Amino acid sequence: MYKILGHRGSGANAISNFQENTLASVSNAFEMVDGAEVDIQCSKDGTIWLFHDDNLPENSKHILCVPMSSDEELVNLATLDTTFTLTKLEEVFILMKKMKNKPYLSLDVKGHFPNGCFENINAPWDYFDMLSNSLIKLLKKYRLRRYVMVETNYDYFLDLMIANYPKVNCFYLGYDNFNHCMEMVMNKKYHGISFNFRANDFCKEDIVAAHKEGIKVMLWTANDCVAIDSLLLWNPDFIQTGNLECGNEVIKRFSENSNP
Repeated sequence: MYKILGHRGSGANAISNFQENTLASVSNAFEMVDGAEVDIQCSKDGTIWLFHDDNLPENSKHILCVPMSSDEELVNLATLDTTFTLTKLEEVFILMKKMKNKPYLSLDVKGHFPNGCFENINAPWDYFDMLSNSLIKLLKKYRLRRYVMVETNYDYFLDLMIANYPKVNCFYLGYDNFNHCMEMVMNKKYHGISFNFRANDFCKEDIVAAHKEGIKVMLWTANDCVAIDSLLLWNPDFIQTGNLECGNEVIKRFSENSNP
C-alpha cells in the first residue's frame, strides 16, 4: 500500500501558505496526507534542524550556513528576521509521539555546500559522524524508527546509520540511473531507493525489479494530480508531492473505494 508524503512538509509549492521545513508545515502535511519529507542539517552544537539550502538568509554577522553556526546564532538569526523560521527535528518527533495514528517522516540529509561553508563542496566525514550520532539518539529516545526513513546520496552517512542502528530505514537517493541505485542498495544492504521519477529511461519495470529484491521505492516529486495518479499505477511504496491538495484527494478516493 502506497503512502503519500508532503515534500518539505507543506511548503514546496506555489499554492501553499506554509513556509517549507517548519513545524507548522510538517503538521499540516501530517493532517492532509500520510506523512512528510523534510531536509535536515546539523549545527555545530550537534542539534538537527530542518533546513534545505546551503545558504542562510543574508545577515550582518555573515553566518554562512547551519553546520557552521551554533544553536544560539541560529535562534538569534531567526529572531531578527521575521520571515525566517527554524524548526528542530526533535520538535517534529515530539509531535509524532503525541499522535495516535503515526505519520511517516522521511529525512533528506543534506551534505552539498558550494557556498564556502566547508573547505570542500561536500561536508566532511566528521560532520556526518556528528549528525548520525544526534539522529540515532533522537530515534532511540522517541522510539519512532518504524515511521522514519533516512534518505541521502551520501553512502558514508547511510553506512554509519546501518552500522550503529541497523534497524533504521535507509534509502539511497538517486537522480538518475536506477540500475546503479539498485546495485548500491543491494551491495550495501540498504532498505530502499528514493528516486527522481522524471529520470530518463526510468519505468514501472524498475520498481517491479526492486520489489523482487525486497527493496522499497520512494518517488519524488509529483506536483499535480495527473502525475500522482500515473505513478500510483507503478506501485511505488512512497510518493512525495508538493501539492498536498492532490495528495489528499487521492487518499480520500482510495478510502472511499475501499469502503463502499
